[in-house]
Amino acid sequence: MENLEGAMERIKDLECPTGDIKNRIRNILKEYEVANRSEIIVSRYHRLDKNGARGYNAKITRDDGLDIAILAVSGMDDYVVKVIDAYIC
Repeated sequence: MENLEGAMERIKDLECPTGDIKNRIRNILKEYEVANRSEIIVSRYHRLDKNGARGYNAKITRDDGLDIAILAVSGMDDYVVKVIDAYIC
């Protein structure tokens, strides 16, 4: 559980090019040994969109399955995205 908490904090601090967010989330979860790269599916999830933030879902496919919701906002030029919240759902 400690690894997951560390990964969540790192995801909450994430700021990267917009097109790279899914890969960065996947790499953080792998780096913190939450799951192997092949067990992580990160996708855009429109149902999570809120107040101009785009929603993403990181699903860990092993065990009981773990879903992490991520909310991120894009900068004015839509080049950089910053995560504003991440939580387990």
